[in-house]
Amino acid sequence: MFDAKKHLSRDKIEYLIKNRCERELCFLLLADVIGSGSYSNLVLKKTDRIARQNGFSLNFVRAMFYGTLTYQYSIDQLFNMITRKKIEELDIVSSVAIRQALWQMLFSDSGIPDYAVVSTAVDIVKEYNPKASGLVNVLLRKISSADEEQKDIDRYNPNIRTSLKPELFGILKKSYGQEKALSIGKALLSPSMTTLRFDPDKISANDLIEELAEEGIEAKPGHFMPCALVIKGNSPGIENIPAYKNGLISVQNEAAQLASYVAAPHKGDKVLDVCSAPGGKSCHMAEIASDDLTIEALDLNASRLELVKQNIERLGLRSIETKSADSRDLSSFEDSSYDVVLCDLPCSGLGLIGRKPDIRINMTYEKILEIKEIQRQILEEASSKVRCGGALIYCTCTLNSDENEGQMMRFLADHDEYRAVDITPYLPGKLSKDPDRILSCGKGYVTLFPDTDNVDGFFISRMERIR
Repeated sequence: MFDAKKHLSRDKIEYLIKNRCERELCFLLLADVIGSGSYSNLVLKKTDRIARQNGFSLNFVRAMFYGTLTYQYSIDQLFNMITRKKIEELDIVSSVAIRQALWQMLFSDSGIPDYAVVSTAVDIVKEYNPKASGLVNVLLRKISSADEEQKDIDRYNPNIRTSLKPELFGILKKSYGQEKALSIGKALLSPSMTTLRFDPDKISANDLIEELAEEGIEAKPGHFMPCALVIKGNSPGIENIPAYKNGLISVQNEAAQLASYVAAPHKGDKVLDVCSAPGGKSCHMAEIASDDLTIEALDLNASRLELVKQNIERLGLRSIETKSADSRDLSSFEDSSYDVVLCDLPCSGLGLIGRKPDIRINMTYEKILEIKEIQRQILEEASSKVRCGGALIYCTCTLNSDENEGQMMRFLADHDEYRAVDITPYLPGKLSKDPDRILSCGKGYVTLFPDTDNVDGFFISRMERIR
């Protein structure tokens, strides 16, 4: 049984990088994600770090890696229709090599001729499963010689056009209708931009843009958040530049930044962040209140809680205390004592597909049902900690209305001590406000979309305790 992890030692990665074996390296990374279930962002982050230490860039590998994962569903469907074989029935070496090759042939603008792509894919298969190389060669050449119309995903159904399996596209369609779902799905085919958050008490936007330029990083103001900068192009290794090390910036999408604005912490507040890792929102709330409040940042996972601690230390914040806790049981925390309780809860993550394409592969309807129950349990626990007059902030990084406003409305139906409040006053002026958004904001929530807001898909709501 082929196990990609056995071939991804540091020595092997360094060898492949130094010898410019980019396609073989990408193949192994993809096999680790598709075959072993590893997280795409963590797999690439480790490899990227090794490449930088050796003075190499992984831009081509990154594009091929994320491109293949992004278009995997479309690739699989085209393969099945053209070859009349099911790619899922092939061994992992063959299926991953074929998917990677087909991304290059069908979706890459590299200009590399098909015969060269096929040749390289066959060589990779010869290295890791020699018996399958002949079949891979035949299948790839059959697809290469097929009519261009057969290989055009825009002539197929919305699932293939957006590279979303039916159950995931169905969630978008049920939530927002066919036309909006298609628009969202197409937007999620493009890689998400890297966005920075800066503390205006430490540096201005213009000074930061100049400082980043000295590091070869081109940045521009964010779309709507006043303390956001958007990075142009690929800029891996942000954590290695002085502005990051010195606590001037954090990596955080504008959608996630908005959650802290809606939470609106004040100086002297007592805040509970129940699922805080990696700490972006806790740190942002501390910055908003000039580090003059008390924040308890919780997380169940010890290694993720360590990330929160690292960010607190890097940013020089004193108001945040980290605690290990399962937020489904908050009995050790005082009831009715917090001004703000932030619940950025586990979710299906459909809004993050642009930066975490393995969600396309791994998320299922059954998992979503389990996640919804966890959300309900945490909301139930967290709500008892808010003081009368305080705020409960519920947010997710998904675009499933049943996990978002559906979960919010079910909670409110069971808790008459809470009411939704108009969040319009908490929103930045540059955020677009069409009639639908104005209506939802009046009901206490806002949904951000990748197609119209140019950010991650995100949901934010504010409920206040009235008794």
